[in-house]
Amino acid sequence: MSKKSSSPKTPLAQLITDRLQELGLKQVDFCRQTGFDQGLLSKLQTSVITTINLESALRLADGLKVAPGDILTLLGKTDAHILIKKLYGNNVCAQCAGENVTPEPVRWITRAAEQAFTLGRDVSPVLMLLQHLSTARRTSAEAERLRIGGHS
Repeated sequence: MSKKSSSPKTPLAQLITDRLQELGLKQVDFCRQTGFDQGLLSKLQTSVITTINLESALRLADGLKVAPGDILTLLGKTDAHILIKKLYGNNVCAQCAGENVTPEPVRWITRAAEQAFTLGRDVSPVLMLLQHLSTARRTSAEAERLRIGGHS
């Protein structure tokens, strides 16, 4: 009889799995590069544990190359992110500084496309649709700029 739990993956576990895959890293490589504890990473990735201390959360965010707020939010520690911003200013992460950060839906589409490509699926219909949508959006944005600029 197996003692393995069939608990669903937490959003943090899924983020870790996805980012390691995107970065092309195995757990052991990630931990060697970042100094993150491999046992802790394994337990987070398998949803055995669902919370970590602030230092580990920041180290994880840095290693995964995601905003600290992303990790802290998934851990339910938005108050910690607010406190860090208050203490260190908006330079803690690109999101807080108001820099252009790829929105989650775009990151999700990218991950889905990579997975489809890995499975050998044809992604050209989706690419055509996205190209059409981006062209339509760009055209309407340009028209709006011309309209506003024409009334000056």
